[in-house]
Amino acid sequence: MGTPSAHAMPEHWTELNVARRQKKLCADAVGAIKASCKAECGKENFTECQKCYGKLMDTVRARYGESEDREWFAQRRAFLHELDGLFQDAKERKRSLKSIEARIESEKEAWYRWVLRRYPEFIAVSDRGFNQEELRGMLDDPDRSREELVKTMLEGIGKPSDWPDGVDNFAEKAGAVKDDAAELKKLYIAEFFIDQSTGEAFTNAQKYLDEYRNSEGMTIEDIIDKIVLDFQQSRNAQPQRESHQRRLDELRRAKTAFEQNKMQTKSLRGAQTENVGSELYDLPPCLVCSNRLDTNDVLSCTLCQALVQIGGDAELTVYCSEKCYSKGHDKHVESRHDCEAGDNCVQLTDEDVEMGDAISKAVLCTACLDSKQATVYCSERCAVVNIAAHRQGKHGVKTVREEASSLTSPLQTFVDSTLEIKNPGLKMTQLD
Repeated sequence: MGTPSAHAMPEHWTELNVARRQKKLCADAVGAIKASCKAECGKENFTECQKCYGKLMDTVRARYGESEDREWFAQRRAFLHELDGLFQDAKERKRSLKSIEARIESEKEAWYRWVLRRYPEFIAVSDRGFNQEELRGMLDDPDRSREELVKTMLEGIGKPSDWPDGVDNFAEKAGAVKDDAAELKKLYIAEFFIDQSTGEAFTNAQKYLDEYRNSEGMTIEDIIDKIVLDFQQSRNAQPQRESHQRRLDELRRAKTAFEQNKMQTKSLRGAQTENVGSELYDLPPCLVCSNRLDTNDVLSCTLCQALVQIGGDAELTVYCSEKCYSKGHDKHVESRHDCEAGDNCVQLTDEDVEMGDAISKAVLCTACLDSKQATVYCSERCAVVNIAAHRQGKHGVKTVREEASSLTSPLQTFVDSTLEIKNPGLKMTQLD
């Protein structure tokens, strides 16, 4: 395959083996410090000995900050920087070890949610009748614990009969033959392709097994990529496998509704609008005068429209004329789409920031977009300064400033791409 796989699966069981080894090394080192403190310093409780207590804090801190192995926290630099400060506070007895353990568990939960988002196919390919939207919704719900997420995930994809011992045994076997490609392939075949109760390939796995077994250069990641691609193609082709008559009926209904409404954003006369999204057929009255709209000339709030068309709970906001648009749209933006920072907006607090083209600079919280909602900041700079408070209050996650810029998307890009994708052929112009 020409591009690197997005499914570097061996990393996960490699991380499991590394985590066990490093955990044992750290536990042994901590045990040695405690024993030495008792023997040499005469302290039954090492916390009473400042020297040994500090040494133990440094040992545990090194477990995270100086690890050269690939573990779950290795790439989370902002967290490691924060953790370094927490251990320093603990060393100075400004905080307890339990508070640090709680922070580590919180970050590990965030990492687990990130893993599930990174590999959405793990959820999508489930054939157990599980409510996939419910699980995806849980990923952004801070009140749902990691244990509950794991339990729900296992229900969705199927809990192995030998869980969790089977995973532990497999990780050990993979670690033992990691440098022998032939033996590793045999292990993967037995683990991923063969039903151990029958000795036969799993249902629908034979073609992938044959390709993997007969190819010297193909990796397990390549096979996973092929399975995901086949699944996506099958899902995309699903409408074509539906009843031909049902498709014709749907097209007739869509065409009838379209002819009745002919939704426009502005100056759509003569445009090829057969592909306008069905969400736009039922128009509300004009926001300003409450009159019914002339469907030949409709103005809309494009952000509201984009949110509606991705399935959000927002409602269309439309105007019957440029006069109503000019009279009401600014008030609508101020009440529904104003900068989330409020009085802390950098346009109010930073003299170096000029009031400018808010539309072109505005950004959206990506976590809110995942929930089909829009939280707006007037600029990326404003988001960098203020998004941590929003994410803590709305999403229940802590955010360091260094990662803030990666947690937003340009508003205009979201609107333009959404309207283009959802309404292919719809011709739109921006009202000045």
